Amino acid sequence: MPFRGRCCGCYGHADASRPLSSLPTKPPNPRRSPDPTVLATPGAPRVDTAFHGDPRHYDQSRSLPPGVQEAIVAALAARLPEGARVLDVGAGSGRLALPLAARGFWVVAADLSPEMLAHLRAKRPAGAAFPQPVLTDAMHLPFRNAAFPAVFSVHTLHLVADLPAALGEIRRVLAQGGSFALGYIDHDPAAPIGWTLHAWRQALAARGHDLHAPMWRDYPEIVAALAARWGTPHTVEAARWQKTVVPADVLESVSTRQFTPYWGLPDDEHAAIVAELRAAARAAFGDLHRPRPDPRRFVWHFFRR
Repeated sequence: MPFRGRCCGCYGHADASRPLSSLPTKPPNPRRSPDPTVLATPGAPRVDTAFHGDPRHYDQSRSLPPGVQEAIVAALAARLPEGARVLDVGAGSGRLALPLAARGFWVVAADLSPEMLAHLRAKRPAGAAFPQPVLTDAMHLPFRNAAFPAVFSVHTLHLVADLPAALGEIRRVLAQGGSFALGYIDHDPAAPIGWTLHAWRQALAARGHDLHAPMWRDYPEIVAALAARWGTPHTVEAARWQKTVVPADVLESVSTRQFTPYWGLPDDEHAAIVAELRAAARAAFGDLHRPRPDPRRFVWHFFRR
């Protein structure tokens, strides 16, 4: 059974410098490093909301069980042209870009965070040209029209300042007949993580905050926005798994703003909502220190240009 699009995301957005149009018709030679003037922006963008912590901690805090990442990548790769040039919008530390490149795809990894892209580059196998990191944002992609046969994005579009602009940029750089894949982890709303995110959003709404704003918009909203422009997607459940979590730890991650849906509030208002959530969680779960199952699944939505 599907869940309801409860996702804890982890990427950002920014204001970038003007786009350029110099991506070549064919991918660069994989035996040598690509010319940085081909793919990079002319000057670093001004970063607004991006990850600036330790990328190693980022990877550890968002680790997947054995086999799950492989299943996610396999489900994506199976629906892409073999060896295609692929753009990852919001690539982060390369958790999907790296294994996709290892399968022979010419992956361009776009992200706002210099720290993340440096970590991706450090993890890239010696001598490998791909994934090719590019510092940019989703609203100002520095690539020519129809540059990529395929584009994908995971846990990014809930953060962009202007969602229609980002979707327009993705459509612009995607070749006619190409595929855009939107992916995210979908949490069971009755389990601690999904319940907490839903309760957080309810608290925001009760205080008059705009749930369509960056960081707070949810993935059903994004899927609906894409479907209105591109038609009904082909949806694939790539993996389903379960972790055991402690509700008190989930609430602590909210308190410390570990995940992006919990960014954006002044300290006093943030603390007040966390206190409300703790009280509500005691009513919902009882002992907050008792481990509980937390099912989740990874979903791909494939849209055709």
